[in-house]
Amino acid sequence: MLIPSIRKIHNINSSKVIGLSYSFKMAGLIPWESTLERDWLLHLESNLAIREIYGQPETFDYSFEGKWHRYTPDFKACWHDPHRLPTLYEVKPHDVASSDLFRQQSNCIRQALAMYGYEYVVKDEYEIRQQPVLNNLNFLKHYADMFVSRQDQDRIHDAFDGGKAYRLQWLLAQLGFNTTGLAKLYHLIWRGWLDYDEHHTITPLLEVWPVKGAW
Repeated sequence: MLIPSIRKIHNINSSKVIGLSYSFKMAGLIPWESTLERDWLLHLESNLAIREIYGQPETFDYSFEGKWHRYTPDFKACWHDPHRLPTLYEVKPHDVASSDLFRQQSNCIRQALAMYGYEYVVKDEYEIRQQPVLNNLNFLKHYADMFVSRQDQDRIHDAFDGGKAYRLQWLLAQLGFNTTGLAKLYHLIWRGWLDYDEHHTITPLLEVWPVKGAW
């Protein structure tokens, strides 16, 4: 299923890269207009605090330098927290996001969107493509739909001694899991049940620990 957006995304007479990414949150495909947007969408998809994601969600009017303009954000995120305003995201290359003109324009957009009841956030490529964070998310998404039984969840949780950190490899040995067991652990990391230092590359030697309240 294609998640609806306000305008049709195409690359007719253009060299831009477009595509669709599957969202487990939305149980459907979300469109993007650049590989940078695709990469930020992965961050949104992995954020457990986010309930819903929409691409090219709405179009707004705002004033800049004495003229009226129309603006369509790249993504909208709705949060599980009912008291948090929906967030509209604009994704830009670093040289664009850091320019004085763009910052001035963004300030006008931010003020206009606040009146509509939205938070406005700009994300640039340096933050989006920080490594190994992005590679880790790309890796973990392959295990997003992995099935882990309640029995295995309990066994994994009980293997931790008072919330201590253990290597994935050690957990496999303790639990008597085969290689499929490693996939289950990766799934629990994606789900936010196991935590890790995101600045470390995910390997069987990665240290993880249970997230308090997630179990």
